[in-house]
Amino acid sequence: MSRLANRSILVVGASSGIGLAAAQAFAREGARVALAARRRERLEDAVKEIGERTLAVVCDACDIGACRRAVAKTAEAFDGISDLVYTAGIAKVTPLAEASADDFREIFDVNVLGPSNVTQAALPHLARARGRALYVSSIITDDHPPRRGMGMYSTTKAALNRLVECWQSEEPAVSFTRVSVGDTLATEFASDWDLKEIMPYVEEWNARGYLAGRYMTPEDVALHLVGLLEGPEGVPVSYITPRLPDPES
Repeated sequence: MSRLANRSILVVGASSGIGLAAAQAFAREGARVALAARRRERLEDAVKEIGERTLAVVCDACDIGACRRAVAKTAEAFDGISDLVYTAGIAKVTPLAEASADDFREIFDVNVLGPSNVTQAALPHLARARGRALYVSSIITDDHPPRRGMGMYSTTKAALNRLVECWQSEEPAVSFTRVSVGDTLATEFASDWDLKEIMPYVEEWNARGYLAGRYMTPEDVALHLVGLLEGPEGVPVSYITPRLPDPES
């Protein structure tokens, strides 16, 4: 039996990386899946690849009107929404002393305002279904001392963590989960980073023990998300991190 049969899931940030892998995994497990992101062509290609029971929904999560339209389109197509999965996130590697207000605002909008906008729009459907809402956060918020160069990202992900707790406190009919994810490759998260510029930071992170020596894939994370949606109980916080590499490999 399919693990997510009869579920209708809205995945935000589904045009690439963890979001796309999650949408693919949910569909394989029998769910109806709406793939939401800003890039229409990417979404339509993904829907063609995944096949039936999927829907492409163009949505800028930073625009509350766009979120409401995306939710309405999904709910109409699927006769409701049982679950929300928010995977979108952006970062820029730079010291806080050099961070511009525009950079900080953009990162905050995607990492904090976006998930709250989508949640607000989808809330009536989620509450009616007594569904789940998952938000991809990062283990970076647990780094002590904080990871140098990632101050804007770390701060906004910490705000996301608190946001999820606040939503849970105010809306007990829905099960809210913060999913803290470790370093993952094959995403577009760092696609615009200058490797030469960030290498000194990476070397420092490695020296402090923040990096495991190997990376997860989006598919690894997607399997974890399937398990969180499948289980009967609420899970306030969940972690998935890379295992240390096999010393003999």
